[in-house]
Amino acid sequence: MIVVPLFASFRPARTVVLPLMLLLLFSTDVISLGHYWKKWHRQSIWRLIPGAIVGIVLASLILKDLSDVHLKKIIGGIACLFAIIEFLRGRITKHLAPVASDEPPALQFKAWHGVLLGTLGGIFSTLAHMAGPVIIMYLLPQRLGNRTFVGTTTILYFFINMAKIPAYFQLGLFSWDIIIEALVLLPFVGLGVQVGVYLNSRFSERNFSRIVLIVLFATGIHLLIV
Repeated sequence: MIVVPLFASFRPARTVVLPLMLLLLFSTDVISLGHYWKKWHRQSIWRLIPGAIVGIVLASLILKDLSDVHLKKIIGGIACLFAIIEFLRGRITKHLAPVASDEPPALQFKAWHGVLLGTLGGIFSTLAHMAGPVIIMYLLPQRLGNRTFVGTTTILYFFINMAKIPAYFQLGLFSWDIIIEALVLLPFVGLGVQVGVYLNSRFSERNFSRIVLIVLFATGIHLLIV
């Protein structure tokens, strides 16, 4: 979640950051999908995906005539919003689904909730690759279990990123230079995961998350004011 705003701080957001990160993210989705095959929550997928596709179409229409300067400010705003939501997520989900023992899923969403949040997720993902907060806020209160939760997010990100490929292609965002750069950077994605695991083991989960969110928020503010 930090990479997109960081890249956008010193590289063109429209012609480099968005298409490059899409190729890298989709590659990791393909790799991760095999680990969680059929471990997802079907109802959530069928409710979120249609809205996400609508959101991708709407955001593509916005992105079509959006300048790089304005796109960077949108990415900065979404990054700040992401950090704030993540910081407050524990309180929000506790309010939505208070913990109680031997209790079934505390919150059962209606179909239109999934379509609405899926649409927001599709918009955020298309403009900044940051659908995470919206998707998580929909899934967590349902208490799906860790493996089902991760499996559901994995298949959702896979479908969302796959749907964004033709949208970006239609907008002319892909080029051979971007594809070659993605292939060159792909091995470093695995290295970055290992570094993240190492740092996470050195810090408590709470402190590690706070550091990440502070960096994310600061980067978002930088994009908003430059």
